[in-house]
Amino acid sequence: MFPLLKYSESQVTAYYSKVTPEMVRASLAKERHDWFDLLNLLSPAAYPFMDEMRVKARKARIRYYGKTVSVYAPLYIGNTCINSCRYCDFRAAHTGTIRRNLTMDEIKLEAEAIKATGIDNLLIVAGEDPRVNTVAHFCEVGAMLKKMFSNLSLEVAPQSEEGYRAMFEAGYESLTCFQETYDPEQYKYFHPQGPKSNYEWRLWTQLRAGKAGFRTLGCAFLLGLCPWRPEAASLGAHAFYLMKECYESKIQFAFPRFCRVEGGFVPPHEVSEEDVDLMMLAFRIVFPQCCMTVSTREAPKFRDYIVQVAADNMSAGSRVTPGGYAVLEKEHAPDVAQFTLTDQRSPAEVYAAIKANGQEVVYKNWDNRI
Repeated sequence: MFPLLKYSESQVTAYYSKVTPEMVRASLAKERHDWFDLLNLLSPAAYPFMDEMRVKARKARIRYYGKTVSVYAPLYIGNTCINSCRYCDFRAAHTGTIRRNLTMDEIKLEAEAIKATGIDNLLIVAGEDPRVNTVAHFCEVGAMLKKMFSNLSLEVAPQSEEGYRAMFEAGYESLTCFQETYDPEQYKYFHPQGPKSNYEWRLWTQLRAGKAGFRTLGCAFLLGLCPWRPEAASLGAHAFYLMKECYESKIQFAFPRFCRVEGGFVPPHEVSEEDVDLMMLAFRIVFPQCCMTVSTREAPKFRDYIVQVAADNMSAGSRVTPGGYAVLEKEHAPDVAQFTLTDQRSPAEVYAAIKANGQEVVYKNWDNRI
């Protein structure tokens, strides 16, 4: 559980089992919600109320985000890694991954291919390799790409507050860091070696970034590593804490789910699409102003639905391999990705689906000329 919570996992699990339909109705009727309302809306008792939750979530989504959907693309600049995460195809011992760190020219070529799709919101992703992916390197990449994109985000190894301050000055404004699991014992099991095995260092990543000036702080856990309800309770507590400590920043949620594929990692606690639906509705209701991203791990039909009632942000045409947008095609090289993409539509197809639902595509967060 999130360390600052006063409740243990067993207490939270027991609370979930005691939630009644009347408690769910009471939480739905409120205008402002607390952590216990989140638990009520995440409980098994909430499933029969999902239609009512969709109505309330949609109203909150429209109130703060209108009929718009922001789009972005991840740019993987390197996949060498010194960690040993049991579930990740980038782990150091995994032999099925072709390792590569893009040069500055290759990064620019990838960025130009993304820019050509209309996207102006870029997420930089890299494995944890201190030999290559240093703060100085990320700053060099940021300084180059900030000239091309209105918004740059990071999903890289946790850094110090000083490091984040340098990155913020280089042009990055948003950060995402998945805690993977809030259970310290399970965290150690899934991360047996490498810098990532330090639970506390990873846990306070958003706090350091917020103090350094980052405007958006992305939080998530990996759905499937541990029972999802205690994890969701921890995610909510983490968000409430960050909203207080980093009040000048906006919190962004993601719900990345392990979807079983042949030969891939088998999650010990599989999560259904209905569970993801319930989670996203509950978080939208309790945190109406926060950003929310829907993963490409989800099916196109679900993604098109959830951006109408809960999520406000989605990727389009994602590639999760260094060089996946242009470099590998130029070299006629295979695309060996970090994980399997369920939604493999092109950016144009994603835009068309958004517009078909009566929504407007937002390609950038703001204009640099303003």
